[in-house]
Amino acid sequence: MTFPKFKLTYWDAKIRAEPIRLAFAINGIPFEDERVSREHFAAELKQSAPFGQVPILTVDDKLVLAQSTAILRYVGKIGPVKLYPEDPIKAIIADQLISHVQDIESALGAAFVFTDLQQRDAYRANLTANVLPTRLKQLDEFIAQHVSQSDEITIGDLYVYQLNTGFLTTTGFAFTGQPKNSVAGFEHIQKVVEKVKSHPAVAEWEARH
Repeated sequence: MTFPKFKLTYWDAKIRAEPIRLAFAINGIPFEDERVSREHFAAELKQSAPFGQVPILTVDDKLVLAQSTAILRYVGKIGPVKLYPEDPIKAIIADQLISHVQDIESALGAAFVFTDLQQRDAYRANLTANVLPTRLKQLDEFIAQHVSQSDEITIGDLYVYQLNTGFLTTTGFAFTGQPKNSVAGFEHIQKVVEKVKSHPAVAEWEARH
């Protein structure tokens, strides 16, 4: 199978780009993994980037695509493994997983924006004690009810995996005092994480990065 020339531009971090990188890897699609500093992006790329942000995917050196979820859906459609399911019910299940994970990530991201330290600490305490456990329980129950227990992987599974590796770990996007094993007690989330982690292409990618 012949593919266009792809260049994925993002920070040297997992977060929004990692599900896209894994989608390329699972399908064996070659791509340039361009990792830029925020300074380089601000000086050289921001003005021309759609919506002024990354990730961006450049196709054949001319078409520039933006918005991480849109890019992920695109990559999930073009390879031999249809990570974005053609079946509309399976597709909307994947979309719901992504939307819920994004809600969790937004709540985590908000923990960094406070200038008032008392407000920040109160927000983080409530997030840790109430918000995060509730959202993860909802995610675990949704996976138990709707996500296939087969080896089939979707872009929704990639988002769940990245929530664990990019946001809820000591090496990921975590604030001081945030529990580092947030998903440890959620059986069905862990099953999805393990399913993705054990895929040979993902294991190879992780070993090299």
